[in-house]
Amino acid sequence: MAPAELRHLHLGAQRRHIRSSQAQPSMTAVDVIEPSYNLALGASILGAGLLTEAKLLADRQVLLTSEPEVDTKRVGIVNIAKLGSLIVGVPIALFGLFLAFQTTTLRFTFDDTSFSLVKADMSSTGENVVVGGENRWAYDKFVNFDFFPGEGFPILVYFKETQTAKEQWNVGPGEQANSPEAIAKGAKPGQVHFFPAIANVAQIKAEFQKHGCAKI
Repeated sequence: MAPAELRHLHLGAQRRHIRSSQAQPSMTAVDVIEPSYNLALGASILGAGLLTEAKLLADRQVLLTSEPEVDTKRVGIVNIAKLGSLIVGVPIALFGLFLAFQTTTLRFTFDDTSFSLVKADMSSTGENVVVGGENRWAYDKFVNFDFFPGEGFPILVYFKETQTAKEQWNVGPGEQANSPEAIAKGAKPGQVHFFPAIANVAQIKAEFQKHGCAKI
């Protein structure tokens, strides 16, 4: 093959390589937090315990005495306890199942610029159901984060940001979190978010710190 033809083939290959490189989108590293079923398991166990107690109370034989008034009170107390266990136990058990579903289907992720809540297949969860907008928040818009009631027993992941439109900041718990009293005590204005702790809280905290998220 002639040198001119070789140069022509080499240049053509270079152009194809450049076009191919340009066509490839840049990949951003994403850290996906491990799911945690602790909260779902705890709620399910508590609910199941209350329902078991209701069943035991239903099967319990109340020892009757020769005093009708005393017997009536005893039966009434047992029935109230049984009803109370059912009223509390059923919603808690259902909530445990709901948390298990969320733990399975949702993920917390961290990329180079933002914290996100996405589906398990990494697709978008759509708009935030409370204040609208994508469930994705830039690290430099954080003004605080925490875990309630504490890191040792986390039920809720909390953070506050200023990315959301200001007119939404007082929606729901934001009204109290942005009150003059709260600001006077050192709180920073912003949009409040709470999520159930359905992921590894230690990893979430480490990622918040790694990416420089502000904390009071």
